[in-house]
Amino acid sequence: MEKSERDLLHEASYINVLLVDDEDALLASVRRMLQKQCLLKTCNSPLAAISLLKESPDLYDVIISDLVMPEMNGVDFLAEAKSIAPETQRILLSGSLSEERLKAAINKAGISRVLTKPVPASIILSTARDVVADNASPTSVSNRMAQRVRASLRDDHTIVFQPRVNAQDFHVTGLEALSRFPKLQQSFTTEEIITAAENHPVIGDLAFRVLEWVGSYQDSILNQYGSVPVSINISPYSVSDTNFVTSLVDMLAKRRSPLPLEFEVTEQSNMAFTAEFQKNLPRLRAAGYDVFLDDFGSGNNSIALLRRGVFSGLKIDKSLIASLDDHNAVDSSFVEWVTKVAHQLEMKVIAEGIETLDAATFLRHVGVDELQGYYFGKPAPLIPATDRE
Repeated sequence: MEKSERDLLHEASYINVLLVDDEDALLASVRRMLQKQCLLKTCNSPLAAISLLKESPDLYDVIISDLVMPEMNGVDFLAEAKSIAPETQRILLSGSLSEERLKAAINKAGISRVLTKPVPASIILSTARDVVADNASPTSVSNRMAQRVRASLRDDHTIVFQPRVNAQDFHVTGLEALSRFPKLQQSFTTEEIITAAENHPVIGDLAFRVLEWVGSYQDSILNQYGSVPVSINISPYSVSDTNFVTSLVDMLAKRRSPLPLEFEVTEQSNMAFTAEFQKNLPRLRAAGYDVFLDDFGSGNNSIALLRRGVFSGLKIDKSLIASLDDHNAVDSSFVEWVTKVAHQLEMKVIAEGIETLDAATFLRHVGVDELQGYYFGKPAPLIPATDRE
């Protein structure tokens, strides 16, 4: 679904800004004022800033540069920045510019705005937000977030685990590994981050990174829970990529661990109906790994995918489970029917989003196999065995 203008403007308020100025005092002042209002990177050297841009050309939403700097003037720097990151907006800070020089600067560097120094940090931020919002589109917003995720994988990504329990006796039967981005989540929710990246190659990189994290927590999981399966989320976009699936199957074949793995694929994507998806998903099953249809009931594809017969089981979406506590008879009947049909297809049924004993009791009564939700435990970090004393 396309994002509304309001959604785009909301995301533009959390823009990623690169500010280049040789005055360290100004950079420090702006950092103090804006560090909680945007994703801000400051640099006192235009040459160093060019290196940053070459490293991550699509990471920044807007580049702001002073005009007068010793290594390179701001117009030349922004012209170089334009050649490296043409989609990124550019703002120039200047003491004064004649009309002729201003036109030349705009033509050479594609500058969106010029701000006259001294300028308050609040004006810098509001101007940056304006130029990004003016040029925002669903594609550019999603691409920027994907680049942020890629950058975060280096030093701002970890995982937490949420337990899954047997519906009959509530003992732990599995864990789900969930990604977290501590710095990025100061501006975006986890759902916004993952949703914006899920149709980009970076979502496959994220899956491999989660696999690495699970390996580092292996001993802790075994010590605390025993040899329970750990489920990892993969995107329909990734499953539709034959190279991704080949690499994943190869990595799994080389893996030596007593810890079982499972995979979850969301149903909220039409890519699940592509020929590539239908061809590639059975390769994971053939390699001995269960694959669950995640978020079942939250979109329009639930029943059609259920009939494909390529999944080991399904996870009923939390939106349906939440209505159980409101005594919604339609959703209650749907959950009961789905459970019955899935069992007839020899599929396991897991319900997520369980927050009350009443919901857990109802789901146990209708035959759901396993339960997951805050009632049994919130997603939480584990201490790697290597970090224990």
